[in-house]
Amino acid sequence: MIDSHCHLDFPDFDRDRDKVISNCIALGVDQIIIPGVSSLQWDKALQLRKKQSCLRVAIGLHPLFLAQHTTEDLTALDTVLSSNSDIVAVGEIGLDYYLPDSDRQGQRELFIRQLDIAREHKRPLLLHVRKAHQEAVQILHEHNHYGGVVHAFSGSLEQAQQYIEMGFLIGVGGVVTRPNAAKLHRTVREVSLHSIALETDAPDLPPVWARGERNSPEQLPAIAQAIADIRGESLDRVAEESTKNIVNVLELS
Repeated sequence: MIDSHCHLDFPDFDRDRDKVISNCIALGVDQIIIPGVSSLQWDKALQLRKKQSCLRVAIGLHPLFLAQHTTEDLTALDTVLSSNSDIVAVGEIGLDYYLPDSDRQGQRELFIRQLDIAREHKRPLLLHVRKAHQEAVQILHEHNHYGGVVHAFSGSLEQAQQYIEMGFLIGVGGVVTRPNAAKLHRTVREVSLHSIALETDAPDLPPVWARGERNSPEQLPAIAQAIADIRGESLDRVAEESTKNIVNVLELS
């Protein structure tokens, strides 16, 4: 299995990162993708990749940290992508309108600039979109960028299908274990298994049985089982197909 979105570089894992990775490999989670959130964090993720071949890295500028990002960071994004072919995607990037005072125009401009850079370097995307799916889909259409993973998908089935038509996978993590997540359950049940990517978003968004605790990529097999139960399919099939999906979309070797 592949965890398509896990912040294993965060300080939450500094005390036991190697043990967590060993446990994951024993559980069958043999690749973990670390997404980028700010330019200050990219180097640590890339250094971890050098030490652990099971780790893969994406770099990007997260919309929630808009106030921290500078024009120089966009230049750095272009430069690092030019010098490191090992980076699997640009992300996590996107739009987050959850807070009413969000700088929506600033987020849009940052998103579009990163889309242009990703297209230039022919990289897929790890998308972070919250309360802004219709606008994100429109921007992706306008800027002709197709392919990647919509991380922690929270939209409707119809919106999921719009992303899928553009070559995106639907990222599903611990939220799917919540009994009240009816909208997500419908999406997981009705989209093709060929359009689903497993993720944890650790250390955030733990499954219900770990609520209040640090989430971990070690939870991925149980999340996959929850998806299998919702779909009425075997765990082996969910694990196999979701892995193929991520390998194909992110062009992993």
